Order: sequence, then structure tokens, then C-alpha cells
Amino acid sequence: MNVWGVFSTQGSQGLNAVKGVEAAQSAAAAAPQQGVGEVRDAVTLSVDAVRAADATADIRFDRVNAIRAAIADGSYDTAEKLDIALDRLLDRLG
Repeated sequence: MNVWGVFSTQGSQGLNAVKGVEAAQSAAAAAPQQGVGEVRDAVTLSVDAVRAADATADIRFDRVNAIRAAIADGSYDTAEKLDIALDRLLDRLG
């Protein structure tokens, strides 16, 4: 499973793994104390959340990779797709 976190205004970077509550608690205990004015973000996932994420097998990675490639080469966003999206949005609002 890939989890993406934003670390700067330059984009996203992949995180190595999802860790459960036990790993987060041991990492927090080993980490040095924050200084005054220092901000640190943290996410803690329950064991059930990690299991649910691991059970997500219905992701079509072939489709995801095809869309990523189309976005990268500039062929994903087209005027036709924008028109369709706008029509669907207007239908929902109307």
C-alpha cells in the first residue's frame, strides 16, 4: 500500500510503510522532545485500520498506472473530459 504525505510545497513523497499503534507508540517514545516553536505532525492508525487498508484488493493497479502515465505525458486532461465533468456537475446541481 502506498501512502502519500505532503512534506513541502514542491509535491508529495511516498512513505515507506503504514505502521500500527504499537509501532507509533514506540517511535514516539524514542523520538527527541520538540523544541519551543517546533511543529511536528503525527498520524496514528488503529490495528483495525491497518488491516482494512491491507484488505483493499479491489484497486485496479493497471488502470491506476495507465492514468498516471496519461497525466505525466499530458494526454489525460482533455477539453472533452472537462465538458463531460461540467455537464455531470450541472446535472447534480440542477
